[in-house]
Amino acid sequence: MIDPREVVSREKFAAIKYIIPVVSGKGGVGKSVVSTALSLALADRCKTGLLDLDFWGASAHILLNASNEFPEEEKGILPEEIGGVKFMSVAYYTQDNPLPIRGREYSDAFLELMAVTRWDDTECLVIDMPPGMADPFLDLLQYVKNGNFLIITTSSILSSNIVSKTLKILKELDLKIFGLIENMCLTEDGNSRIRELANSFNVKHLGNIPYYQDLDINLGSWQDFLSTDFFQKIKEISTRLEL
Repeated sequence: MIDPREVVSREKFAAIKYIIPVVSGKGGVGKSVVSTALSLALADRCKTGLLDLDFWGASAHILLNASNEFPEEEKGILPEEIGGVKFMSVAYYTQDNPLPIRGREYSDAFLELMAVTRWDDTECLVIDMPPGMADPFLDLLQYVKNGNFLIITTSSILSSNIVSKTLKILKELDLKIFGLIENMCLTEDGNSRIRELANSFNVKHLGNIPYYQDLDINLGSWQDFLSTDFFQKIKEISTRLEL
């Protein structure tokens, strides 16, 4: 028997013109900060949503200073609107408590979250994905057929090695890739190895973002976040996305 949530989820994803899953080979590369900044930047261009699917490490709600209260329900769950972005996260359900789930449990939670959320007239949905290529990634591929992936890496040889595997999988599956962003760069021009990696897979190197030591003091308030050099860099990069 077909789970009706599967049908609803596919229909909801298909109705959104642009879906941008933000992925990384490993954690700690700034994926959530990039996802949040990107959604805020794109909100000036189109009706944008941000879905935090990092069930084990949700943090976008902290960056946006989202409400602790569960979103309003009206024929579904209405995402909280913050800075012009419709925001939904598993954090509303867990209240920052641990969520030790795996396998089918994750798939059920993913389907439930997507099926009950009302994205309505959202034109662009940024998805903050968990790191790696396990169940969350495979579930997304099953229900999202119109995604344009954005890959985040640092100049670290460890991060770039795993990202190369991520790119290989995406290419083998013939999935669309917006490009690659090099984050937390220690030099102004970034690392040539990352540009070579992008070129070897024929994907765009969208830009490199310096390591900002003072970024942390502006996190936790989306208004302060908008004033950071980091956000301005992401806003500049967002203009290179073909939306």
